Amino acid sequence: MNYDKDIRNTSLIRYIEIILSYKKLIFISTITTGVVVAFLMFFVAKPVFLSTGTVKTVSKSGLGISGLLSGANLPDIGGLDELSGGGSAAKELALYEQILSSRRCLEELIVKFNLIEQYDFKYMQDAIKNFREGLLYIVKDVKSGTITVGVYDYSPQKSKDMSDFLIEQLNKINIEMNVQNASNNRIFIEERYNLVKKQLSEAEDSLKMFQDIYGIAPDIIVRATTQASITLESEIKAEEIKLELLRKLLSPDQSEVKTQETKIAAMKKQLNEIQNTEDPDTRLKLKGTPQTILDYVRLTRSVEIQNKLLVFLLPIYEQAKIEEVKEMPSVAILDPPVVPEIKVKPKRLTITLIATLAVFLLLTFSAIMYELYIKYFLRELRIQSDK
Repeated sequence: MNYDKDIRNTSLIRYIEIILSYKKLIFISTITTGVVVAFLMFFVAKPVFLSTGTVKTVSKSGLGISGLLSGANLPDIGGLDELSGGGSAAKELALYEQILSSRRCLEELIVKFNLIEQYDFKYMQDAIKNFREGLLYIVKDVKSGTITVGVYDYSPQKSKDMSDFLIEQLNKINIEMNVQNASNNRIFIEERYNLVKKQLSEAEDSLKMFQDIYGIAPDIIVRATTQASITLESEIKAEEIKLELLRKLLSPDQSEVKTQETKIAAMKKQLNEIQNTEDPDTRLKLKGTPQTILDYVRLTRSVEIQNKLLVFLLPIYEQAKIEEVKEMPSVAILDPPVVPEIKVKPKRLTITLIATLAVFLLLTFSAIMYELYIKYFLRELRIQSDK
């Protein structure tokens, strides 16, 4: 086919010839487009301004569990920041971004500055979506721990006012979240504190009942009882030796022998009571003492543990109550928003050049397509119809 042959033989010179043949149309159309776009950009399109403010996180050493520990002058426990939701600047800045783009924050701004009427929206959700995607400006710097907040608007003053309001909202909502977090910490610590107080009271009551039965310090009593038992056994041995001597010197029916025998019997009875009695009213006894001492040690240990827990929790509990009512600013403003003096968009010259270049390329391509393809195709159709 001749058509295919012409296409294969098309060279750069042929392209230039086609462009030159349509140069008047291309030139006039391109210039016209450039003039129209420039007019629209410079005299019709409204300039858009951007006012920004930069804020930095304020140290919140008292808000988390680890903060309460440090605020209560207690030993530091590593790793609690992760458990309590605190931690890196990246997480904090991500939270700030979520607050700034939240429905609660943006809805109050849209109502305050009447943006629904300004941008002619019917529904609040459309206005919020438009603000998030087209008007809200947020840039985070994780390295420095800062976030820059701004709002695009046709009015420089309104842009500044809305940026101010966003920073106020960020601080307000973040304070509320911090107070809520502190309140949750206080409730948790209070429950634990009350539980420890109850367990301490129960342990103290159990120890008191035990001591009412076995004495104030059973371990001391056992040591004294053991020593008394040893002493009594030694005395019995000595008295038995004396009895043997008396029996050698006197007859068995002599009063001295009877007296010595009675004395030894009484001492043996006393020793037996110490070693074997189960009478709870008897303080001086050895039977069951290992279990008694073990029970005493366990009870005293329980009281000591609960008391130490109470001492540990009390300053944390008091610190948590303070944090719950404290409403310190949660963000520090490094650069407050100011009224912008220079627009940020539209980029008038850039848009004009791009539009002009796009029209020039489109017309050039259309002319080449017409000469090499469409014009030839129409001619072929005409020939076929004549036949």
